[in-house]
Amino acid sequence: MNKYFYNSIIFRLAAPPLFGILIYLLILMFFDSVNMLAENFFSREVLFIIGLTYIFFESNRLLIVVLNKIYPVSKDLKLRILFQYLFSILFTILGISTTLYAYFIYIEGFSTIWTELITFNSIYLFTAFFYNLFFFSLVFLNKKNESKVNKEKTLRENLEIELQSFKNQVNPELLFQSLEVIISELHRDKKSADGLIDNLSKLYRYTLDNKNNDLVTLKEEINSLIPIYNLFKAKYSSSFLLDISIDTEIQRLCMIPGTLQLLVEYALAENIINEYLPLNLNISNEGNRLLINYKLNKHISETNSVIDRLDFLFKAYIYYSEKGHKMWDKNGIRHFEIPLIEVEEE
Repeated sequence: MNKYFYNSIIFRLAAPPLFGILIYLLILMFFDSVNMLAENFFSREVLFIIGLTYIFFESNRLLIVVLNKIYPVSKDLKLRILFQYLFSILFTILGISTTLYAYFIYIEGFSTIWTELITFNSIYLFTAFFYNLFFFSLVFLNKKNESKVNKEKTLRENLEIELQSFKNQVNPELLFQSLEVIISELHRDKKSADGLIDNLSKLYRYTLDNKNNDLVTLKEEINSLIPIYNLFKAKYSSSFLLDISIDTEIQRLCMIPGTLQLLVEYALAENIINEYLPLNLNISNEGNRLLINYKLNKHISETNSVIDRLDFLFKAYIYYSEKGHKMWDKNGIRHFEIPLIEVEEE
């Protein structure tokens, strides 16, 4: 419980004098006229009120410390509020009355102090009410913040699990299509087929190398597209084109590994590709955001396996970037906008 204000050194040192002077002014206005304020302000009564306020604050602070050990707020908050207010009233009346009695009887020489006792106790009880109210407001605020932090922590953990799952997934459809291309090429040109096998190994080596990395640079992501482009270029020839136009200075920015590969997979999976319906995939940037677009020539059937992985990816980008991704269709063109992440070096 040391996170609350009663353990704050600044509050403990500053509060008694400030509240003491405020209480002294209230009492002085009650007993004396306004014209006597300046005359009586700098006197031993001020020091006494400050000392009395210090005793009040410390007794209430120690009460909270003891209650935190005996009956913490995590048990039953309603009972804790009841106990704290009851003991605070008791401690305040006992401490204020005892100190006042000793001061007025033995130092000031008063014989009757009932009016003073009622006045002082009323003011300090009023202060005790707001003192404890302030404490419990901080407790409720802390609980609310803890709830938000736990919610964010759970969201992060779930997102990390999903992201790890995304990075560890191998799309079987892509693998089968790649193997079909290689088998077909074996019958035409064995040397070319060897190159395609090398590209396939590079494709999956990149996935394995980055399965434990949260982010990679844009430059690495662009380089990772070369193997998948070579594989499907062998299948579709001039019907598949990849146009990359990205500013050199932003290639140091980061992305989730496998982002561009997945978007290319998605484009290949959802489109009919032939010499009459070519796939021209354009990758460019606008500031610190990556733009990907291509003309839609959609298959009749949906590519559910790729869509599921795409959902995982976009959830992750919402975590890394406030704006997240954008995906829209306009005039038969599919558009993606992906945020590039800047990692600050420690």
